[in-house]
Amino acid sequence: MKLLFDATELSYYEENSTNRAGIFNVALNLFKEFQKKGYNITFHCDFKRYQIFKHIEYFKDIPLLEEHSFINNFLSYILYYTDKFPRRIKYAFIVLARIYDKHFYRINKKNIEQLKDFDVYFSPCTPPTKEIQESNLLVFRMLHDAIPIIEKNGKSHAGDWHDKVYNTINKNDYYVANSENTKKDILKYFPFIDKAHIKTTLLGANENFKPSSEKSPISDKYIFSLCSLGKRKNLEFAIRNFFKFIDKNAVKDLKLVLGGSIWAKYKKELDSILSHYEHSKIILAGYIDESELPKYYSNALCFIYPSLYEGFGLPVLEAMQCGCPVITSNTSSLPEVIGDAGIQINPKSDEEMIKAYEKMYFDSNFRKDCVKKGIERANQFSWEKCANEIIDFINNTLNK
Repeated sequence: MKLLFDATELSYYEENSTNRAGIFNVALNLFKEFQKKGYNITFHCDFKRYQIFKHIEYFKDIPLLEEHSFINNFLSYILYYTDKFPRRIKYAFIVLARIYDKHFYRINKKNIEQLKDFDVYFSPCTPPTKEIQESNLLVFRMLHDAIPIIEKNGKSHAGDWHDKVYNTINKNDYYVANSENTKKDILKYFPFIDKAHIKTTLLGANENFKPSSEKSPISDKYIFSLCSLGKRKNLEFAIRNFFKFIDKNAVKDLKLVLGGSIWAKYKKELDSILSHYEHSKIILAGYIDESELPKYYSNALCFIYPSLYEGFGLPVLEAMQCGCPVITSNTSSLPEVIGDAGIQINPKSDEEMIKAYEKMYFDSNFRKDCVKKGIERANQFSWEKCANEIIDFINNTLNK
């Protein structure tokens, strides 16, 4: 099988930001698993990240499908050389490229000609280009959630990436959902998809997520949370009930550590939330490199993830794999991940969140039980299993 693998998400390989988070890890780990199995892989990259990708040393031995369009290459060079510019300048060029992509993009015949050499196109997330949509390739795409459709957060701007993801869904392509909940949502909003064209395969967590004997940089006893700041992540709920819990029980020896990048548009909101509470009890750890995360998980009293909606919820699996007890929501895909290995709460119930904090803080035997069950539960997930299920799906489709 000659596989064209969309490596657009892998173009963030050398960044230290939330771009190297969930979907990036899915792309990287699936590529590694496909590579282990000896598949003939060629990379494809969206033109907006093409030049950036070409300069990543780690992937130099993997062939990259050539971009023949002059204007695509020109815009790609601009985006490459402005990548380190101030945010406003960089974003202005990104918007320009998106407008071109949405309204003025022209199919390149030489780009289409190259596609005849491949049996299958697989994308861990990125929507296919117009050339791929026009080709005779079997297209397999991963769909990670239906959040933008469910939330309907106002009008999208020019060439919005989420619009492109969902507007390119069609009845001919094949889809991999990262949870049964995601599959259910996709079929709800795209009822024209044949059920035989969509398969669920649960994700894995990287092998470096395991119990660590190293101390984290936090010397205090702490509860850990990891997410980017956004309303869906329900962080205000977690903070509010943390303070209700410590006030109710006169707890003096506990901190709440918040890891993850803060989206600029929510910075003022976070400052407003924290202004109501004692700052010394909250530690803003910011972006934490993946190599450091096992120490944060392993040394935490517990991990909290009260999200309102998740396509999968990788941090929950990472925490369990590190032997960290977990409190998470009983909504969307999260019950599929945690099972009975921790505490599930209604993410809108203050009472349930406070009781969960109390159970984790005061009941050491329960925490030990969660550690044991969490590791056992995490062993049911792996990238090898995920990749094998995708490959079986592809092969079964090819052999029809």
